[in-house]
Amino acid sequence: MSDHQVRAGSRPLRILVSGVNFGWGSAGKLSSVLGALRSRTDLEVTGIGTELGRPVLADLGITRWRTVDASDAAQVDALVAELAPDLALVILDPALATALQGAGCPVIYVDSLPFLWTEHDPLPVDVELYCAQRTLPLPPAAESALGRVRNLTWVPPIVPDSAGLARAASRAESGAVGRDAGLAVLNLGGLHSPFTGGTDDSYQRLVLKPALDALSRAGAERVVITGNLPPDAVLPRTGAMTVEARKCAHGDFVDLLLRAGRIMTSPGLTTLLEIAAIDRNAVLLPPQNLSQVLNGDLVEQACSARLRTSWPGQVLTRASIDTWHRQGEEYAVERMRAHIADACAEHLREVVTRELTTGLDKGLDLLANGAPSFARIAQDFDGAERVAAEILSRVPATAVA
Repeated sequence: MSDHQVRAGSRPLRILVSGVNFGWGSAGKLSSVLGALRSRTDLEVTGIGTELGRPVLADLGITRWRTVDASDAAQVDALVAELAPDLALVILDPALATALQGAGCPVIYVDSLPFLWTEHDPLPVDVELYCAQRTLPLPPAAESALGRVRNLTWVPPIVPDSAGLARAASRAESGAVGRDAGLAVLNLGGLHSPFTGGTDDSYQRLVLKPALDALSRAGAERVVITGNLPPDAVLPRTGAMTVEARKCAHGDFVDLLLRAGRIMTSPGLTTLLEIAAIDRNAVLLPPQNLSQVLNGDLVEQACSARLRTSWPGQVLTRASIDTWHRQGEEYAVERMRAHIADACAEHLREVVTRELTTGLDKGLDLLANGAPSFARIAQDFDGAERVAAEILSRVPATAVA
C-alpha cells in the first residue's frame, strides 16, 4: 500500500526547507529530496533564506520564501508559530538547524560533507535526525566532530531520482536519447563563499579563458556555461565556438549533463555525484574551496588523477591547505580565496594560464580516449529516497496526504 493510499484525505505535509548560501550544492540536495518526497506525498513547502540557490530550485514550485535571522530566537519562534510546520529539511546550515529545533520544529539535517569537519566547525548536534552522506572516509578530526551528534544516520549519495537517472543514462548511451558530441558543459558552480562575499570574481577571471580554449582544442562546437555567473559577465571569445551562459534549474542542468559530449566542472560534490549517477565522467577545474580539494581526492582515488586540475604551486599547495584545514573550514576557505585572488596579479597570470591549460588538455585527452566513469565513486545513489523515507517516518499519518 502506497503512502498516498495510507494518508488519503489528510492535509499536505507542511515543510520548511533551507540550504546554506555557499555554492549551489545544498540547493541541488534540496531539489533531489523534495523530488523524492513529492513522488510519495503532497507537500506545502516554505523556503527559508537560500538566496543563492533559488535559481536551482526554480522548477520545484516553491512559491513562498521567508527570511529569518537564526541568531534571533524570538524571530525564529515567531516564524515557527506562524507557519506551524511539521518539520524542516535543512542542508548544511547548522545555525538555522539548531535554531529551528530549539523553537520546537523537528529538523532533518543533511550533511553532504561530513569528512570536512573539525572541532572548530559548528554542527547541529541535537536535531531530530542528522543524515550524513557517505562518500570519502572520515579523517580522525571528522570522526571526533561527528561523535558529538546524537541522532546520526548514514545515507548513500543524494541525487535526483537515482533509478530514473540510470534509465536516462542507459538510453543516452544506447542512442535512444541524443547525445550531442559537439556540445560541452562548463560548470562553474555557485562561485560564492559566505566568508569572502559575492563580489570576488577572481576564480572565473583565472579559469574561464583557459577552460574555453581547451574545449575548443578538443573539438567542442558549442559550450553552455552553467553556474552563478553575474548577468554582466564578459564571456571570452574562442574562435568559431558558440558560448552561452545559463543559470539552470536543477532538472535542466541534469538534462544538459545527459546530452553533453564533454563535461568540465568545478569539483563540487553534488555535481560530481550527479555525473557519477548517469555513468559519465568529467574534467575537474581547479578547486574554489576546501571541500572541492577533498572532492578531487575522491575522483583521483576512484578514477584518475589526470582528470583533476590543480593550481600552480605559486598559488596554492596541498600542504598549505591541509595546515589551514586544521583550523576549521572557514579559516581554510578564507585563506584559499585570498590566494586565488592574489593569483590575478600580472606576474602570476601567465604561469596560472600555462599550468591550467596543460592540466585541462590532459584531462580532455583522457576523456577522448576512455576515462573511467565516475560511477566508481559510490555503490548506490538512492540517498534522496532514503532521506525522504526518514522524513515520512517522522510525521503522523494525519499530517500528510
